[in-house]
Amino acid sequence: MGAILFIVISVLAYSLKILHNSRELTFDKWCEIFISFFIFTNCIGFGLPLIELDRQYVDGIFGYKYRLEVYMLITPVFLVVLSRRMQWNFMKIPWYVILIIIFYAAINIFNPNNPIVSSTVMAVAQLLSYLLFLYMLCSSVNVDTLLRGIYEGLVYTTILQLILTICYPILGITQVVELFREGVSIRAAERPGAPGTFNHPNALGGYMAMTFAFFTVCYLMNYNKRTSLIVGLAAFFVLIFTFSRTALLASLATTILIVLIHHTRESSIFTIKNFFTMILPMLAMATALIFLTPIKDSFVGSNMDEMMLARMMHFYCGYEIINEYPWIGLGLNTHLEYIRDNISFGAMFGDIDKIFWRAEEFMGSNPIHNVPLILMSELGIVGTLPIVYYIIRQFTKIKSTLRGEYNESYKIISLFGIALISYIFIHGMADWAPVSTLMRNIWILVFFAMAISHYKVKNETHQ
Repeated sequence: MGAILFIVISVLAYSLKILHNSRELTFDKWCEIFISFFIFTNCIGFGLPLIELDRQYVDGIFGYKYRLEVYMLITPVFLVVLSRRMQWNFMKIPWYVILIIIFYAAINIFNPNNPIVSSTVMAVAQLLSYLLFLYMLCSSVNVDTLLRGIYEGLVYTTILQLILTICYPILGITQVVELFREGVSIRAAERPGAPGTFNHPNALGGYMAMTFAFFTVCYLMNYNKRTSLIVGLAAFFVLIFTFSRTALLASLATTILIVLIHHTRESSIFTIKNFFTMILPMLAMATALIFLTPIKDSFVGSNMDEMMLARMMHFYCGYEIINEYPWIGLGLNTHLEYIRDNISFGAMFGDIDKIFWRAEEFMGSNPIHNVPLILMSELGIVGTLPIVYYIIRQFTKIKSTLRGEYNESYKIISLFGIALISYIFIHGMADWAPVSTLMRNIWILVFFAMAISHYKVKNETHQ
């Protein structure tokens, strides 16, 4: 009920914004407002189930529901834009992109190892629906408008999460914990964290880490520098009060990386001068932040040993799947089904309930806390290698992009994309939160925008 009320209030607030700026509204401004609305409401995870599989567990990266989400309500707007303003002038899709989509859909749906095809079909349907929205969006707007919309939406998101974090855990107002959804976890009593509008502090921590990375990039690129600094610090403040260890470590590592890339775009990162003037001081600051402040209590004397053991047991499950199905994996959104049906934790690890509470249930209802293992277990070597190639390609060309005569918005989106790749990999080594729905919506949007912007620049160059 709280999520629906949030959407209603958001619609009213954005409607007032439109009315207030009615005389200045241009086509690009309209699109910017819709993008901002989507980004802002994304943090609530609103969705009405349209199709739901009859499953005992509602889990997995994509879940077992096909839902009516906010972006689906916005899609008709861009369809109208394309029909009236642009006369159905859809952006041409390269033939190889169509082949890639068909390839991934086929190896997942028709995978002979797939233990539950209906779950894979649900995941593919969700992805294709979202990609259709992004296709219409990017066909309607340029990268400048897209960046302004993302920026505004994340500013509003950070303000909301900051207010909720001040309420809980800082002021201890527990009423806000389940204001937007039921069954919210604040973690154990010895390490309660801010959940914000999410269902767990780790989820908010991951989201704020991505948001902090975005405003760090904007600050480095002199894009609304003062606002970016203030909102970026607010995002980092919220991140700290989630007490999410993996999110904080990944955020610090990602920040160091993007600062290095930005400041050494004309030279090599790995020089003696850079090591002593940039890398070593930033590592020292990150270490001091963790071990010389109250944050250290999250790392020392907490349940870290227990959580590490749980992750190692999960990693072993992933290893078993990859060892048995190395080439094409099990299929998208299926590894938990396989774990529940084929792996006996009691036989493998003994009485694991003595190790940590409700261990069997945790293992069978939470995705493997390692993104690379999830990719390998569900997509196999064949499905993972193209993703690895894409990642390497983005890293090898980022400096030339920053040095080139490209649109500044494109440079910001590209550097933010590198930050996201780094963050997903680092955080994803110990958690699955980076591929959860709300965070996935953000990075797929950014990667899609990077690809489309590059494609448009390439076409303009050849014309």
